[in-house]
Amino acid sequence: MMKHSVTVLLSLLFLFACRKDSEVPTPEKEAQHPDWYILHAPDEHGIQAVYGDIDGTLLLTDRRHIHYTKDKGKTWKQASYDSSIGLSGFAMTNDTLFVLDTETVSSSDSGNVYAKHPYQFSVDGGISWKKLDQQWSMPEMKTPLNYSYSANGIRFSIDRFIDSNGHVEDKGIKSENGRRIGLPRQHVLKSIYFDKKSRLYISGSAPLCHTDGYMQLCDKENARGTLYISRQEIRY
Repeated sequence: MMKHSVTVLLSLLFLFACRKDSEVPTPEKEAQHPDWYILHAPDEHGIQAVYGDIDGTLLLTDRRHIHYTKDKGKTWKQASYDSSIGLSGFAMTNDTLFVLDTETVSSSDSGNVYAKHPYQFSVDGGISWKKLDQQWSMPEMKTPLNYSYSANGIRFSIDRFIDSNGHVEDKGIKSENGRRIGLPRQHVLKSIYFDKKSRLYISGSAPLCHTDGYMQLCDKENARGTLYISRQEIRY
């Protein structure tokens, strides 16, 4: 029994330990990463937010478009959203999915970022979208972007560090009880989300590297955003 407990503990420590750059898997091996599914945006933009389930239909928005995959990111298709209005996140009410067009912070809720203001809706899980005729009549709707709750109610948020010079660096994810989850690479992180199975989804930019004292794209010819999805449920 003791041996089994030690094995489980070591596995969890391995899962959420921060890795050095030298331990980062090559792109060819990302699909086999032991801790994460690592998906990439279908075009040259960062990933703003996601909704759904990697085992079924998974949606993402890069602010400009909505894409979906039904095969774990092997192929992406563009949903019927067609507008010049930028997007910030998703919200589900009853059986209707909404896409929100405003990213905002609140002076009464310092440090937190939300998507709000429903703009279009979908009744087929995000494949096709229609504009709301009377947006003003919709009840207030907002989705947190920089934090989310696991299935057992533990709050996780983006672990963001701002130095004395105002430089911003996203370290990974932290929970309200002090646990930290590191990522294989550094990114500008945009949002986090838990699916119904309590798997964690982390949306962000393409990988960043320290260059001449600044954080820049590691590959300037590839700006496709990154999505991390935990292979295991997170409930602590």
